[in-house]
Amino acid sequence: MIAVPATFAWLLIAAQSLIFGTAAFALVTRGLASDSSIDFRRRLPALWRALTLALLVISPLAFLEMACEMAQTRWWRVMPLVPEIMRETDAGRAWRWRLLAVMVLAIAAWLPIRERTAAVAMMLLTAVLMLFGSIAGHAIDFGRLSIAIYWVHQAAAGLWLGALVSLMLGCGADPCQAQWIRAATPKVAALAAASVAILTATGLFAAYQRIGWNLHLLTDAMYGRTLLWKLASFAIVILLAAHNRLRVISHLDEAASRETLLRNVAAEIVLLAVVLGWSAMLANTPPPH
Repeated sequence: MIAVPATFAWLLIAAQSLIFGTAAFALVTRGLASDSSIDFRRRLPALWRALTLALLVISPLAFLEMACEMAQTRWWRVMPLVPEIMRETDAGRAWRWRLLAVMVLAIAAWLPIRERTAAVAMMLLTAVLMLFGSIAGHAIDFGRLSIAIYWVHQAAAGLWLGALVSLMLGCGADPCQAQWIRAATPKVAALAAASVAILTATGLFAAYQRIGWNLHLLTDAMYGRTLLWKLASFAIVILLAAHNRLRVISHLDEAASRETLLRNVAAEIVLLAVVLGWSAMLANTPPPH
């Protein structure tokens, strides 16, 4: 299976994960007081539109780069082969539907529809994108169960990242910022805890499928070394999230604790972006045989 180059894969994963996660968080927090969530709900459509535009630009480039890898030729020479690749290969067929889903997603982001309807549309369409990404990646080499597990893994990462970004999006001027942090943080913490459990279970399953009990492959194979870097980055994020949950969240009535939380959340977002980068590299690295 030919993978999308790491840089394109990272941008695609990050954009669709953010849309999926923020849309899910918007649905989860519909019951929050309007005064505390007004900044979040006002900024969310602009974020979705920016990310869908990015997907519109990046997706065709990612497909063409993948096609070049498959045909072992340059961009200008692969263009006549695009219809055949989309028609005759599994990856091409997955990308055909994926590009269509990106266009529908971009249209939906600009439609003047109700907030809840928009969130549901964003979440479902990015879920479809994740599914096609799983089909076009290494997971297809291990069967349908592996595709489903990889999709769940991506969805959990999106929920965690989206919850963190949503918390930051809702931070405006006091006193609404303080209200928003106190109201939204428990939901962020709950989503993060569930995501960690899912990511751990699905990550272990995927690692076992690709490496099994051959632990020497963690150091002897490029795939294994990349996986170790991802695990190390993931462990740092978990430690930071645990510190927030155990030491910071219980003191959110204090302004200093709220400032500390926001700094730590910003650091979590950066570290999760790094973890997604390692995921993109894994998608571009053949599993050891």
